[in-house]
Amino acid sequence: MFHLKLIELESELLAKEQSKQGFEKFPYACEALIEHVEKEIGVRLADKVPQDWRGWLSYRREADSLIVLRGRAFADGGMFGKWKAGCDVPYGLDTVTEYARHFAVTPPAELDHLLLNFGQAESARVFLWYGENVAEYKLIFMADVQDDPHHELGEAIVEACTWILKRPKDKTILEFLKEKER
Repeated sequence: MFHLKLIELESELLAKEQSKQGFEKFPYACEALIEHVEKEIGVRLADKVPQDWRGWLSYRREADSLIVLRGRAFADGGMFGKWKAGCDVPYGLDTVTEYARHFAVTPPAELDHLLLNFGQAESARVFLWYGENVAEYKLIFMADVQDDPHHELGEAIVEACTWILKRPKDKTILEFLKEKER
Protein backbone atom coordinates (compact mmCIF):
# COMPACT_ATOMS: atom_id res chain seq x y z
CA MET A 1 0.00 0.00 0.00
CA PHE A 2 2.79 2.44 0.93
CA HIS A 3 4.63 1.66 -2.31
CA LEU A 4 1.46 2.30 -4.36
CA LYS A 5 0.94 5.68 -2.66
CA LEU A 6 4.53 6.68 -3.50
CA ILE A 7 4.07 5.68 -7.14
CA GLU A 8 0.80 7.63 -7.26
CA LEU A 9 2.50 10.71 -5.76
CA GLU A 10 5.40 10.46 -8.20
CA SER A 11 3.11 10.15 -11.23
CA GLU A 12 1.11 13.15 -10.06
CA LEU A 13 4.28 15.24 -9.72
CA LEU A 14 5.41 14.19 -13.21
CA ALA A 15 1.97 15.00 -14.61
CA LYS A 16 2.09 18.50 -13.09
CA GLU A 17 5.51 19.12 -14.60
CA GLN A 18 4.49 17.79 -18.01
CA SER A 19 1.23 19.73 -18.10
CA LYS A 20 3.11 22.99 -17.44
CA GLN A 21 5.18 22.45 -20.58
CA GLY A 22 3.43 24.01 -23.51
CA PHE A 23 3.42 22.84 -27.08
CA GLU A 24 5.06 24.73 -29.88
CA LYS A 25 2.08 23.72 -31.99
CA PHE A 26 -0.90 22.11 -30.24
CA PRO A 27 -1.21 18.56 -31.66
CA TYR A 28 -4.27 17.76 -33.71
CA ALA A 29 -4.85 14.55 -31.71
CA CYS A 30 -5.14 16.63 -28.51
CA GLU A 31 -7.58 19.02 -30.17
CA ALA A 32 -9.60 16.00 -31.33
CA LEU A 33 -9.81 14.71 -27.74
CA ILE A 34 -11.09 18.07 -26.48
CA GLU A 35 -13.66 18.20 -29.29
CA HIS A 36 -14.73 14.63 -28.52
CA VAL A 37 -15.33 15.44 -24.84
CA GLU A 38 -17.17 18.68 -25.71
CA LYS A 39 -19.41 16.75 -28.09
CA GLU A 40 -20.12 14.05 -25.48
CA ILE A 41 -20.94 16.62 -22.77
CA GLY A 42 -23.18 18.36 -25.30
CA VAL A 43 -23.64 21.78 -23.67
CA ARG A 44 -20.98 24.46 -23.47
CA LEU A 45 -20.90 27.49 -21.22
CA ALA A 46 -23.09 30.27 -22.69
CA ASP A 47 -24.96 27.91 -25.07
CA LYS A 48 -28.68 28.52 -25.50
CA VAL A 49 -30.65 26.01 -23.42
CA PRO A 50 -34.28 25.40 -22.38
CA GLN A 51 -35.52 27.31 -19.35
CA ASP A 52 -35.54 24.25 -17.09
CA TRP A 53 -32.14 22.89 -18.16
CA ARG A 54 -29.80 21.47 -15.49
CA GLY A 55 -26.85 19.27 -16.28
CA TRP A 56 -23.21 19.09 -17.23
CA LEU A 57 -21.46 21.74 -19.25
CA SER A 58 -17.96 22.28 -20.52
CA TYR A 59 -15.88 25.26 -21.48
CA ARG A 60 -12.41 25.87 -22.78
CA ARG A 61 -9.90 27.38 -20.49
CA GLU A 62 -7.23 28.72 -22.78
CA ALA A 63 -7.01 26.91 -26.09
CA ASP A 64 -5.60 23.68 -24.75
CA SER A 65 -7.66 22.78 -21.68
CA LEU A 66 -11.28 22.05 -20.87
CA ILE A 67 -13.37 22.36 -17.70
CA VAL A 68 -16.38 20.09 -17.00
CA LEU A 69 -18.85 20.98 -14.25
CA ARG A 70 -22.53 21.26 -13.27
CA GLY A 71 -24.60 23.97 -14.88
CA ARG A 72 -28.12 25.34 -15.13
CA ALA A 73 -30.14 27.76 -17.23
CA PHE A 74 -30.04 31.49 -16.58
CA ALA A 75 -32.31 34.13 -18.09
CA ASP A 76 -30.44 36.32 -20.53
CA GLY A 77 -32.00 39.20 -22.35
CA GLY A 78 -35.14 39.90 -20.35
CA MET A 79 -38.54 39.70 -22.07
CA PHE A 80 -37.76 37.41 -24.96
CA GLY A 81 -37.05 34.33 -22.90
CA LYS A 82 -33.46 33.61 -23.86
CA TRP A 83 -31.82 31.12 -21.54
CA LYS A 84 -28.12 30.34 -21.44
CA ALA A 85 -26.09 27.63 -19.72
CA GLY A 86 -24.09 28.97 -16.78
CA CYS A 87 -22.25 27.47 -13.82
CA ASP A 88 -24.61 26.09 -11.18
CA VAL A 89 -24.05 28.88 -8.64
CA PRO A 90 -26.21 31.92 -7.77
CA TYR A 91 -23.93 34.17 -9.85
CA GLY A 92 -23.93 31.78 -12.82
CA LEU A 93 -25.08 34.44 -15.26
CA ASP A 94 -21.85 36.32 -14.50
CA THR A 95 -19.87 33.29 -15.72
CA VAL A 96 -21.84 33.41 -18.98
CA THR A 97 -21.12 37.12 -19.42
CA GLU A 98 -17.42 36.76 -18.61
CA TYR A 99 -17.07 33.84 -21.02
CA ALA A 100 -18.90 35.72 -23.78
CA ARG A 101 -16.43 38.60 -23.32
CA HIS A 102 -13.52 36.16 -23.60
CA PHE A 103 -12.39 36.61 -19.99
CA ALA A 104 -10.78 33.67 -18.20
CA VAL A 105 -13.56 31.99 -16.23
CA THR A 106 -12.33 30.31 -13.07
CA PRO A 107 -14.44 27.35 -11.93
CA PRO A 108 -16.43 28.44 -8.85
CA ALA A 109 -14.97 27.13 -5.58
CA GLU A 110 -18.44 25.85 -4.63
CA LEU A 111 -18.48 23.40 -7.53
CA ASP A 112 -16.33 20.31 -7.87
CA HIS A 113 -15.13 20.17 -11.45
CA LEU A 114 -12.87 18.34 -13.86
CA LEU A 115 -9.93 19.82 -15.73
CA LEU A 116 -8.75 18.16 -18.93
CA ASN A 117 -5.34 19.31 -20.14
CA PHE A 118 -2.26 18.08 -21.93
CA GLY A 119 1.47 17.84 -21.52
CA GLN A 120 4.42 16.25 -23.17
CA ALA A 121 7.18 13.87 -22.31
CA GLU A 122 8.36 11.66 -25.17
CA SER A 123 4.88 12.07 -26.64
CA ALA A 124 1.76 14.10 -25.92
CA ARG A 125 -0.22 13.06 -22.84
CA VAL A 126 -3.75 13.77 -21.70
CA PHE A 127 -4.49 14.45 -18.03
CA LEU A 128 -7.80 14.55 -16.19
CA TRP A 129 -7.78 16.32 -12.83
CA TYR A 130 -10.42 16.55 -10.10
CA GLY A 131 -10.88 20.04 -8.69
CA GLU A 132 -12.48 20.45 -5.29
CA ASN A 133 -13.00 23.82 -3.61
CA VAL A 134 -9.58 25.50 -3.32
CA ALA A 135 -7.64 22.25 -2.77
CA GLU A 136 -4.91 21.24 -5.20
CA TYR A 137 -6.06 19.31 -8.25
CA LYS A 138 -6.06 15.53 -7.89
CA LEU A 139 -4.87 13.53 -10.91
CA ILE A 140 -7.44 10.87 -11.79
CA PHE A 141 -6.50 9.86 -15.34
CA MET A 142 -3.40 9.99 -17.52
CA ALA A 143 -2.69 8.44 -20.91
CA ASP A 144 -0.56 8.87 -24.01
CA VAL A 145 -2.57 10.60 -26.72
CA GLN A 146 -1.07 8.33 -29.40
CA ASP A 147 -2.83 5.36 -27.68
CA ASP A 148 -6.22 6.87 -28.68
CA PRO A 149 -7.66 7.01 -25.13
CA HIS A 150 -11.13 8.31 -26.15
CA HIS A 151 -13.02 5.43 -24.53
CA GLU A 152 -10.94 5.28 -21.33
CA LEU A 153 -11.08 9.06 -20.95
CA GLY A 154 -14.85 8.98 -21.36
CA GLU A 155 -15.16 6.32 -18.66
CA ALA A 156 -12.95 8.35 -16.31
CA ILE A 157 -15.09 11.45 -16.87
CA VAL A 158 -18.31 9.53 -16.20
CA GLU A 159 -16.88 8.04 -13.01
CA ALA A 160 -15.63 11.41 -11.79
CA CYS A 161 -18.99 13.06 -12.56
CA THR A 162 -20.63 10.30 -10.50
CA TRP A 163 -18.29 11.16 -7.62
CA ILE A 164 -19.32 14.81 -7.90
CA LEU A 165 -22.99 13.89 -7.66
CA LYS A 166 -22.62 11.35 -4.85
CA ARG A 167 -19.95 12.95 -2.66
CA PRO A 168 -21.41 14.30 0.58
CA LYS A 169 -20.50 17.97 0.93
CA ASP A 170 -19.08 17.40 4.41
CA LYS A 171 -16.36 15.05 3.06
CA THR A 172 -13.45 15.69 0.77
CA ILE A 173 -13.09 13.61 -2.36
CA LEU A 174 -10.29 11.59 -0.75
CA GLU A 175 -12.42 10.85 2.33
CA PHE A 176 -15.33 9.88 0.09
CA LEU A 177 -13.21 7.51 -2.03
CA LYS A 178 -11.62 5.88 1.02
CA GLU A 179 -15.07 5.26 2.49
CA LYS A 180 -16.26 3.89 -0.86
CA GLU A 181 -13.35 1.38 -0.93
CA ARG A 182 -14.41 -0.21 2.36
